[in-house]
Formats: sequence, C-alpha cells, structure tokens
Amino acid sequence: MKEHPCKYVDIAEKVDCKGNEHLESFFQDVIDRGGEGIILRDPQALLQPGRTTSYLKHKVRLRNHLLLLL
Repeated sequence: MKEHPCKYVDIAEKVDCKGNEHLESFFQDVIDRGGEGIILRDPQALLQPGRTTSYLKHKVRLRNHLLLLL
C-alpha cells in the first residue's frame, strides 16, 4: 500500500470479513498492534457521508477498577 505523505495519517486497507472467527482474529491482531478497534461496514449499503447505521465500531471497552488499600 502506498505511504501517505502525512506522518499523522495511516490509511487502512479494506479487508472482507469471512466469518466470526476471522473477525475476532483480525480484531485481536489490530489490538495487539496497538489499535483501538475496527470499523465494520454493511457491504450492501450505499456509501454516504455523515453518521449512518451502516457502520459499526468494534472496540475494546476498558473498565475502571477501584483499588482499596487498608
């Protein structure tokens, strides 16, 4: 893939999901490389600008833990 001229921008390649196992494996690879998550797009939906129900964020949710020192 061609490198983008801006060091703050990274263009991700499109990957077609082949099922749940592939999705979770790909997602874990992204997380292991320091990514926040992935965006899933409905392949049947038309591309449109702005917010849409055709896209879904799949990311790790971190939970806050309370540590009590007695």
